Amino acid sequence: MTLNSLRAAGISVLLAMLAVCGLRAAPVINSVSPNANQVGRYEKLELTIGLTAAFTNAFDPDQIDLSAEFTAPTTRSFWHKSPPPKVWRVNGFFDGTQWKIRFAPNQTGRWSYVVRACDASGRVRAAAGQFTCVASTNHGWVRVAPNHRYLIQDDGTSFYGVGACYPWSNTTAGFDQMRALGFNLYVYWNGTYDQGGGNNLIESLASGLGHYDQGKCRRIDELITESEARGLGMILVIWPHDYLCENMGGWPARWDLNPYHTITTSQAFYGDTNAWALQEKMYRYIIARWGYSPALAGWQTIDEISGTSGWRDDEAAANEWATQIARFFKTNDPFQHPTTASHGDFWDHGNQVNNLSNTEIYGDYSVQNIATTAQKLWNHYDQPCLMGEMGLDRKGNLNHRKIWTGLASGLAVTPLLWSFNQGWSTNAASQYAPFNRFIARIDFARLTAPAQAVVRVAGAQAYGITSDQLTFGWLTGNFAGQNLEVSGLHHRAYRLEWWNCETGTVFSTNRIMVTDGSIAAAIPPSDQEDLAFKIIPGEANH
Repeated sequence: MTLNSLRAAGISVLLAMLAVCGLRAAPVINSVSPNANQVGRYEKLELTIGLTAAFTNAFDPDQIDLSAEFTAPTTRSFWHKSPPPKVWRVNGFFDGTQWKIRFAPNQTGRWSYVVRACDASGRVRAAAGQFTCVASTNHGWVRVAPNHRYLIQDDGTSFYGVGACYPWSNTTAGFDQMRALGFNLYVYWNGTYDQGGGNNLIESLASGLGHYDQGKCRRIDELITESEARGLGMILVIWPHDYLCENMGGWPARWDLNPYHTITTSQAFYGDTNAWALQEKMYRYIIARWGYSPALAGWQTIDEISGTSGWRDDEAAANEWATQIARFFKTNDPFQHPTTASHGDFWDHGNQVNNLSNTEIYGDYSVQNIATTAQKLWNHYDQPCLMGEMGLDRKGNLNHRKIWTGLASGLAVTPLLWSFNQGWSTNAASQYAPFNRFIARIDFARLTAPAQAVVRVAGAQAYGITSDQLTFGWLTGNFAGQNLEVSGLHHRAYRLEWWNCETGTVFSTNRIMVTDGSIAAAIPPSDQEDLAFKIIPGEANH
């Protein structure tokens, strides 16, 4: 610790002792130091706070509550009355040595802010500060798009997720490789497997309950910074199943590494009110420390709840807990990152209470199973759907049909293959560039009335998504000499593009006119095992 932090800590302990004796003094904000007076849009403004207050646990907001209110620039209009500027309330946190508040502005212009602190003896407000937000190349936080089926960034840019699970041992070289492949998304675990420096839980045995492991927290800081620099988004898994599991034969069991085992059992964890009270404070800390960042793409509250002891013993309590944690993040995250959760299979309750529906596929990687699973999610929930985990084959290969099937059957994110740092082959890595070329000009977030297309090809499997702006899809099988049949189209002219899935390029174009709501277009000759297509409104040949 620095001399100043030691001095502040000493004063805080002294004030706590005085409070015990009935002699209380209000907290004091000694200084507010911004990292910059000018920051780019969606980039980090970090305030370092010099704070003197009465507390014994700096991580407990019931003892010491630090926050700030950020007021957006006023928008002015000559013709209309300007709406009041938005005010963002953001919590602060203690990083082991200093008090911090992190924020990212989403509007250019002059912002103002006020820092507040509260302890048992009273409240204090610092003098107002200001900073300027300037334009940047960042697009902001990932959200659910207005069409409910895809994702959008805060500035209105479409976001189709392309990535993999990268749950631990992340490296700079690995992130560079992800970026080179055109990835924009990965899954990271709050777990003990991370040999890159984060081999503890956020709330760990080392830190103890009610305290947060600063080694792990600095590791996540580092990963967020690496991700921001490369345009990568992290889905943070807060509870991997391992740490809520014991004695379930076949499931990894690391309950003994979870500090909650000191106050409850793995079977009772989900319904334990004391455990929940502590969890709320940890979740608040997680939001305060990392929620500001557009590189935080989403909260996955739990991974594979079916592999936890509490689910096995009390499914109703587990479902209620899933509701509580999803509600907490939706209510308390000022940046409104989407939430998701997984079961390992289809989980109706988890999909209902989160923003993104989620399932996993291991074993049966057939085109039919992937498509059927994705369509089941699409048809049951009016929200983006993803496959949060999917396996590679034993040689680390990826048949590209997995990612094309997911796209054509309605996933908002490519199947997130397990695991990027465990034996991915050159074959697997090479599959994404052609796919990215195909999706590059699809404005997913602005597709209106998106729906499962009715696509038929004799002798082949074919799937697609239709909308007011575009129909796209994919087929595989014995399609030589066959027709592509698509129904449910508007009466108008279209351009039909055929794409090579190995190269990600257009190799044939047809002009067609739809007069009865459907097309039956000849599939051009190809030596490929699969083809993709786009049906785009445009002029037809007469």
